[in-house]
Amino acid sequence: MKESAQPPVTQTEAVETIVAPQPVFTRILALTDFSHRSQAAVEYAIEVARSMHARLALLHVLPEPSAFDYTMGGFSQREWEEGKKEAAKKLAEETTRIKAKYGEVDSLFRTGLDLHDEIIKVARETAADLLVVSTHGYTGWKHFLFGSDAAKIVKDAPCPILVVR
Repeated sequence: MKESAQPPVTQTEAVETIVAPQPVFTRILALTDFSHRSQAAVEYAIEVARSMHARLALLHVLPEPSAFDYTMGGFSQREWEEGKKEAAKKLAEETTRIKAKYGEVDSLFRTGLDLHDEIIKVARETAADLLVVSTHGYTGWKHFLFGSDAAKIVKDAPCPILVVR
């Protein structure tokens, strides 16, 4: 048998060749509707972002009134504009709170007729590597009537999703 022409690797050389693993997630998108459950999901997102040294973006999507809303005596344009201002204010406050805990955070505010579509669109636009969402935990008839936004997002998301219950 012929022996190898290369000398054996020393411990020092072996340590020098070890490369630190790269973060798995670098852009995390956390969804919020300002509820208690979405607050828990945002806290998870902060911890994941911190451990991965990732950029965190907080997203709030406000549903736009549809023609159906108006025929059913829904929101007036003035009421919707006031709601939009209030939601933007809450998002700014939440972003400020998170920046105090974890500085690498942006906020995104969108409106749309279909929340699911807006969320998927933003995930693609921001090249998110992880979506963090909450579920309202509806069961029984409420789940039947309202469905699961988280399940719809999971089906179409362009990246992995962490669902916090």
